Amino acid sequence: MLTEQFVASIAAHTKPNTGITKDAGIFLHEYQPLAAQRHVFKKSATAPNGLAVSREHIFAAQAEKAVLHVYNREKGNQEVVVPFQERIHSIALAAKETVLLLGTASGRILAWETSSGRLVSTSTSHLQAVTTIAVDPTSNFFLSGSSDSMIHVWNLPSILSFSPDASRAPIHTLSTHRGPVTSLVCGHSHSAANIAVSISDDKSAIVWDYHRGQALRTYLLPETPSAVILDPADRAFYVAYEDGSLQTISFYDEVQQSTPIDALRDTSSAHRPIQPPTKARYNAESQKLGGALSLGLSWDGTTLISGHASGKMASWDIAKGNYISTIVTLPGPVTNLQFLAPTGFPNAPEPKFKIHAVVKPRQDLGTSNSGSGLVPANYTLNVQFTGRLSTPNISATETTKSAKTDFEEALTHSSFPTHMLEESLAELETWNSQSNGTAAATGDFLSFSSLDGGSGTQGGNPDEVKELKRQLASLQRVQKVAFKQLADLREEKQWFTARENKRTRRKELRAKKKLGLVNGNGNGNGHGDVEMSNASEEDDGSGDSESGESAAETSDDGDDDAEVSDPEEGSAADR
Repeated sequence: MLTEQFVASIAAHTKPNTGITKDAGIFLHEYQPLAAQRHVFKKSATAPNGLAVSREHIFAAQAEKAVLHVYNREKGNQEVVVPFQERIHSIALAAKETVLLLGTASGRILAWETSSGRLVSTSTSHLQAVTTIAVDPTSNFFLSGSSDSMIHVWNLPSILSFSPDASRAPIHTLSTHRGPVTSLVCGHSHSAANIAVSISDDKSAIVWDYHRGQALRTYLLPETPSAVILDPADRAFYVAYEDGSLQTISFYDEVQQSTPIDALRDTSSAHRPIQPPTKARYNAESQKLGGALSLGLSWDGTTLISGHASGKMASWDIAKGNYISTIVTLPGPVTNLQFLAPTGFPNAPEPKFKIHAVVKPRQDLGTSNSGSGLVPANYTLNVQFTGRLSTPNISATETTKSAKTDFEEALTHSSFPTHMLEESLAELETWNSQSNGTAAATGDFLSFSSLDGGSGTQGGNPDEVKELKRQLASLQRVQKVAFKQLADLREEKQWFTARENKRTRRKELRAKKKLGLVNGNGNGNGHGDVEMSNASEEDDGSGDSESGESAAETSDDGDDDAEVSDPEEGSAADR
């Protein structure tokens, strides 16, 4: 059964008399199949964009403090408290959850390798605090937004490089906003056509082609936005406002429906701002939710979850644009909301490694001390490998070994391959023939004798021999079926040949009878009677097998008997 969960965090406790555990600041909730609270983590107060969740840990940047709390999800407690020289305003995970990006108050970006403790810092490109960070699906790029209204695009491999010559400056700067950037989100595509969406206090939302550093579309919003999230298929994005309302902004609007080209990437209309329709905006004023601070989207993309300043978490039907219910009420403003990947898939791949304990950041591992770009001698990784590592082929002729056999892969596939079904049916056919007592062929030119012998396998690759044996076994099954079909065809041919021979003999006898009547004699010594008796005997012997003769042939036989009896009567009268 699929299980979907989300993690929510609050800024500070404002309702001390609630039934929630004291000092609880991070909450793990199950969304489906049963909506319930599963675990709480204490002693945390996070600001917006200050929460990041991996498979093993939860990272929480503390509001108004230069401290980062790390919680262990398996043990359910706080693992370590990491102090920094300045306050952390935003965090995000990258590189398969092994690198934590931190936006500082001074405008720098810190990259912390949690498995080694290496800490790398970028240059101070932002003039004010970094308020939001978004990582693209490939982890090759990430975007940072700041209170200085600027958005920078960074190359993560260049920042993590050990080379002292590697550039740690942004590759693009997006400067269209006129107010502090409050939230950023990247699309789900791994291609170079992926997009990003940013919102700002200047009441605008901009869609970016961050690979080229271009603005694709600008939306003028009715209120100040506080959170944004993209549809799983990148068809639309959803905005939360400070007045508690939400809005769906679709890329496939009336303009897109009236033209066959992709209006989102039409550069001619990129400079013209668009005002989204008011009918796509919805709220629930009667519920007194308060201002919306965070957004989360279910895995199937049908339900939107919003966290509000009142501590309430509401669910919304996206298709209808209606309020569904209040899931839970937390003791403080819900500043962060993050859905986790669903679990329970039958063939979900297992992670190849785990980070059981994080290593505190160390500035001395940032670059190579020798200046040669080599990995430092004291650089170590603290991970546990849980599965088989995928290593590249050393030679061009080497084939990758599959962990599963062809049959095991076919079992988990939607249907069996055709060749496997044919081979199985052929093998079943040979079993039936053996059970019926049919003798097997004594000789077989496709045998394993050349492979089973000691000389056949010496010096050979065992995998190649195994593959050859499998191919020969398949050819043997096909050979047996072909031989059986040939035997059936030969038997059928013999039966039809015997039938045609009988018909030919009958026709010859009829022709001889008629010829004797025309000549006026029976070929002497009553041979006509003998021939008639022979014909009758032949007919009697083949009557069972030739029961399908036509009525015309039967009538011909009667006429022949009548014509043969007349000469006999005439000869008797003469005598």
